Amino acid sequence: MNNSVRQSERRGFTLVELLMVIMIIAFLAGLTVVAMSGFTDDAQVVATKATILKISRLIDERSEAFERSFRGDQRDRYISATLDVLSNEGLQVGYFRNREGEVAPAIRYLAFKYGFRFQFPQRMPELGAVNSDGVPLLFYRRIAYPQARQQLIEEKTSPSDPDPTDAEINQRVSDNWAIHVAHETDAQASDLDTIHSTESAELLYYMLIKGDTLGAATSAESEFQSAEIADTDGDSFPEFVDGWGQPLQFYRWPTRLMDPDAPYPFAPVFSDGSDPTETRVVNDSEREHASLLFKGLPPDPATTGSRAQRDLMLVDPDDPVGILYTLLENDYYKNQGLDLTLVYNEAQFHTPDTYHTPLVVSAGPDETLGLREPNRTDAGSGIFGNLGQYAGTTVNSPQPGSDVVEALFDNVTNRNRRAGAKR
Repeated sequence: MNNSVRQSERRGFTLVELLMVIMIIAFLAGLTVVAMSGFTDDAQVVATKATILKISRLIDERSEAFERSFRGDQRDRYISATLDVLSNEGLQVGYFRNREGEVAPAIRYLAFKYGFRFQFPQRMPELGAVNSDGVPLLFYRRIAYPQARQQLIEEKTSPSDPDPTDAEINQRVSDNWAIHVAHETDAQASDLDTIHSTESAELLYYMLIKGDTLGAATSAESEFQSAEIADTDGDSFPEFVDGWGQPLQFYRWPTRLMDPDAPYPFAPVFSDGSDPTETRVVNDSEREHASLLFKGLPPDPATTGSRAQRDLMLVDPDDPVGILYTLLENDYYKNQGLDLTLVYNEAQFHTPDTYHTPLVVSAGPDETLGLREPNRTDAGSGIFGNLGQYAGTTVNSPQPGSDVVEALFDNVTNRNRRAGAKR
């Protein structure tokens, strides 16, 4: 009797209790999803750091090798090639051809920059001569043609099918290049990071895997895993990508990141005491913004107690004395028909007398870069993405908005603490 009473007293869960249990389970499941999302982002950050640091090490090795080759038997070749370029631009370089002693300071520095730009390209035109489709010949031989041939071989329906002909391969190269150009055109029109440029990521792959080693380590292809290389725009050209599958961005000379408010056009007039190029400063907020992507930037001279000290943010590490800078408005050379502002400008090189070092950037988890991408360059509009200009800014409105600064915080670069940079 007692047992039956006890059994009758047992009851099931009420609807309220069941709903509370369901809510608790849903809450715990939500916490799990958030935690797993955090773990995933952490893993992608770690993977991105590893890729970027490998790329950075290889760039540093190649840079040192280039400097050695330039100091050695390659210098005269680069100087001669530079004089040819200047001559083709209509500049009167016979003055320097006939005065070898005077070539040394000015043209040597310019030749170094021409050579460095060629060996470390971030835009396709920097590779020089092109074929009838506009494909740079070096890129055609080392990347575009081999990739097109491999595509056609993989598309064979039977092993007995003949290998692709030269005409078929070249047609595929042309088709792939059209895809590349269309994608870059769309990327240039996108200021909201909805379409990322792939060109500098493709050229990173070209320079480190298929480019000249310059006496440094041989091909670095074996150092990278398949997840670090992709073709995100469908043009068949391999790109280095981050942990989120987005193309990395490469800035060879990010001088507009260092000094966003530099005068434009950069044309000093030494006879004018109020010339703005002579009163340039990099203010505290500009240093703070740049330091989000660069660890260990030179400090403001004011913090060292000496205003007389040079601001190293306004020193070109390739030309610390400022030889090229002083030549830009030298009337003596201008009267000789050598106006270097026609070639040494921000569209082709970088902001004169400004600190720079190669920068490799991932937009991070938010996939928003906060910088204009390297292919976004329009000198007439004051836009210099090639120099790391902040997104949405121009030379006339150079300071980034709060949304742009916020986008920089989760970026991973080869020069910031998030990537474990050593310098």
